[in-house]
Amino acid sequence: MIAQNEKLRMNITGEKALLAFLALTLSSVVSPDTLLINDATLLSPGSPHHGQVRDVLVRAGRIEEIAPEINPQGSARVIEAQGQFLTPGLIDGHVHLYHATGLRRRYTDDFDRLYDAYMAQQPRSYLFHGFTTVVELNADAEANARFADAPVAPDILHCGTGVVLADGFMALDFDPETFSDRFPAYLHDPWGGDVLLDGDRADDHTPAAVIDHIVSEGGQCVKLYYEEALWWPGGAPDFSLPSPQILRELVAEAHHRDLPVFLHATTPAGVEAGLEADIDIFAHGPWEWPREGFGATEPSPEINNLAMRLADADAALQPTIRTIRNTQSLFDPTVLDDPAWRDVVTADYLDYLRSDAQQQRALFLDMFGSLLSEQAPGRDVAQLQANFVSRYQRLVADVAGMGGTLSFGTDTAVGGFGWGAPPGLAGYWEMLDWVSAGIDEETVFISATSGNARRLGMADRAGRVAVGLEADLLLLDADPLEDIRAFDAIDLIIVDGEVIERETLSARALPD
Repeated sequence: MIAQNEKLRMNITGEKALLAFLALTLSSVVSPDTLLINDATLLSPGSPHHGQVRDVLVRAGRIEEIAPEINPQGSARVIEAQGQFLTPGLIDGHVHLYHATGLRRRYTDDFDRLYDAYMAQQPRSYLFHGFTTVVELNADAEANARFADAPVAPDILHCGTGVVLADGFMALDFDPETFSDRFPAYLHDPWGGDVLLDGDRADDHTPAAVIDHIVSEGGQCVKLYYEEALWWPGGAPDFSLPSPQILRELVAEAHHRDLPVFLHATTPAGVEAGLEADIDIFAHGPWEWPREGFGATEPSPEINNLAMRLADADAALQPTIRTIRNTQSLFDPTVLDDPAWRDVVTADYLDYLRSDAQQQRALFLDMFGSLLSEQAPGRDVAQLQANFVSRYQRLVADVAGMGGTLSFGTDTAVGGFGWGAPPGLAGYWEMLDWVSAGIDEETVFISATSGNARRLGMADRAGRVAVGLEADLLLLDADPLEDIRAFDAIDLIIVDGEVIERETLSARALPD
């Protein structure tokens, strides 16, 4: 354990002012130019020192040396890590930093206060659960700036604004003016709906123009959508899907700029389209089985064949099991009983989820209850939701078992019905979901570290414990390759070489 004289203990009472709390939070972040970690067991598959007990020297935020013994240099801060495990920081490859789980203005008169409190705690909650990098797939500049400007926060990589069609599913919630404000670089598809907003030029909405805009926003990846809305009550409304030609052109343009491409796809048709277009990462995956219906427990030969094609492809599947767990949370009264909530949201926010937010259940049943009853007569909604999750878990495990690549991401915070996507904690739960599906700990570990770093073009700076990489590290009291629950036994979080004690990040440490 870290030497006692190096520990900084937070002792905040409910009577202290917020300003004093923030000052104390900042003082809990040790920021020496040089940090020495002694005798840690390094866990970093693919790194030359994986499994070895080594000293690690960090200088100016990067790992400078790894050796059996390193002598302290000058004013180096020393952490004695005998018996502990040093891992790379985790990478959540799919977040939305502008959503607050389960919160909608129509559910409460106290929206603004609850939203602000959630957002203030959000970056600390990711760090509390070991996520030192998050990837925003549909960036909102204001939300990104707020997150990055927090006193302590994970690094952000983002895809710029999501790429959508002016007559596609994502446009349904907007009138033309607000749509143009939110998606100024929408995609024109001459082989599909061929829709442009009044006054717009096709040349400004080509694949090349769209990628130019993403790069100008600082985007380092691209997010596309193939959402069929098969779940829409009464049948999907009239909207366009991207044509095979425009998908291929956009992916080719992104790859020309070395940008990985995500595709939102939850149906067989969406996955098929993505495979044909050479998509890099499938966000979500084929959990909707149109021919089998909601109540089916086993996939058809068609779905099994699709799983095999996913396993054989160079693309990665990002399951985001928490997305469908989010809806299931409406019908699982135990979700909000987990004491871990108190580390990632304020007490007032948790009270809201237990009270005003509960009205979502009735709204969901009003919209989807009859559809579910038609598909699976005699089965209650809680059973159907649990079945929907478990059958998808088995499919994901099959893809991994056949040699497919998985990319770790949570879709936190999901924007639909439910409240099962708290920041940071949803990532830990996603890990548990993978393991309970039968996926081994090493696969989970690699997917959330070096695998994500490689897929996202970050392998030269993150994802491993290796000389020259950024010092985004976790010091754990247990081995996550033996039991993934070790990621709930984090002692220290190190971000850009700065040491943070985990308990100082908890929402429990906030002043009343």
